[in-house]
Amino acid sequence: MISIIIPAYNVNPYLEETCRSVIAQTYQEWEALIIDDGSTDATPKIAQEMSARDPRFRVIRQANAGVSAARNTGLRHSLGEFILFLDADDLLVPAALNDLLTALQAHPDCVLSWGKARFFRDVTHEECPTPWKNYHATGNAWLDMLVHDFLPVGSFCLRRALLPAGCTFNITLSHAEDRDFLLRVLRDHPAVPVPQTTLLVRLRYGSASSNYRKAIDGELTIMEHYLDDPAVPAAVRRRAFSALAFRCAVIAGFTGRRYGEALIWYLKAIFRDPLNGNNYLLPLRKALLILRSKLCK
Repeated sequence: MISIIIPAYNVNPYLEETCRSVIAQTYQEWEALIIDDGSTDATPKIAQEMSARDPRFRVIRQANAGVSAARNTGLRHSLGEFILFLDADDLLVPAALNDLLTALQAHPDCVLSWGKARFFRDVTHEECPTPWKNYHATGNAWLDMLVHDFLPVGSFCLRRALLPAGCTFNITLSHAEDRDFLLRVLRDHPAVPVPQTTLLVRLRYGSASSNYRKAIDGELTIMEHYLDDPAVPAAVRRRAFSALAFRCAVIAGFTGRRYGEALIWYLKAIFRDPLNGNNYLLPLRKALLILRSKLCK
């Protein structure tokens, strides 16, 4: 069985569509825990309606404590051998559970399987390609996660038996809590990729990631800690610090509209690792995507 944990806080416009994407799965041996994190809109009503229609949905209500606390609540109450966290505004593709589970069953030593994610804009549902990737990926999920946060929540499935003892989400983090969790999970276990798309990520204005200053501080707080690990190879550490500065440049420029600060971070990225091709290829890729979108209009 797979336990799907859905934290839900004031997601009235999205929760039912997300739940329907779970019901539509080709693999049907699942339970879904909707953790209502103190919502003040119609979210509790929708959650109860979904539970009434399909008993595989369970609703747990708690006072508002944040997404990390909600996911931890789901972990405590879930029963499945495998676990998938799903944000309440994102969508699973129909074969997601089947593809992720098949990969884990074929690789019993792996703690995690992951698929590809596609992004779409809220309201219009227009697909939005993302330029951000790691052109120097090693194939080791832990090392690659140190360089590039490439596993959005909902795109991966976890094997409960291999999770580190007491591994939960850090409730003191308001940003980058997903990456923090995954870096602990992947530290001592391999993971297996799935070639198919498993998740559709909704991009909407005003989401938690829109606060650029907290986002930067969150990234710096967790990554400087993990990059001190002596097990990180020197070349990966250098590239990861460069990638961290580059990510801060992206957050400052595209989220915070602080272009001077973004330039300073970008120069720091180049100084850290002048031979890091990501620093040059990613801006070029972004520019080409913008140009293509304008030409297609």
